[in-house]
Amino acid sequence: MINQVNYILNFKMKKDLQSRITKHSNLIENDSLSGFDNHFAQQHHNVYITFYKLLEDYKPNRILEIGTALGGFTKFLKQVTDTLNLNTYIMSFDISARPWYDEMKNDGIDVRVEDIFGDYLDIPNEIKHFIKKQGKIMILCDGGDKVREFRLLSQFMKGGDIIMAHDYAPNQEYFDKYINGKIWNWLEIQDSDIKESCSKHNLHPYMEYELRDVVWVGKIKK
Repeated sequence: MINQVNYILNFKMKKDLQSRITKHSNLIENDSLSGFDNHFAQQHHNVYITFYKLLEDYKPNRILEIGTALGGFTKFLKQVTDTLNLNTYIMSFDISARPWYDEMKNDGIDVRVEDIFGDYLDIPNEIKHFIKKQGKIMILCDGGDKVREFRLLSQFMKGGDIIMAHDYAPNQEYFDKYINGKIWNWLEIQDSDIKESCSKHNLHPYMEYELRDVVWVGKIKK
């Protein structure tokens, strides 16, 4: 598989980003961690180049992230949006408190330790308003139940908003043939899980092939 982002980013920028990837994920040892500027995330190491291009093109006003975890990916999103002068507000949720969240808050990231899903039938009004208010939002589903996160949060999107989910492959066959042991060892969401939501809410592929190569799915609401 060829990542099309390689042909889009200019050579100098790509080299700079690659030089800042300080740890590569190692599937042989089932090690999911990668690092950017020595901040670690449970992401494939190519995700940084792909998401840089995504943020540069999409220019979100807000980012809603489910699953802060180690915080490295959240910090990367903050670094890039600041570098691009996007003034993007980032709100990130996790159900477990971690010592480094205070530092992230001091850096301007709205990190919250809270379960906003409960029984996955509804979310707090504050989060609905955060999604619905004027300006483009990018929703990242990377928590404990990505399928139900996607299905619920996609209900509140406006035209032009993007929703994404991690640990993705189009289907089990594709995962087994192209991803497992090669790119990523985990599959938690596939097309059949979100087909109904995409049809109901008029969601269409966004950076389909580039994101698939780093085990994310992206959909934009038309």
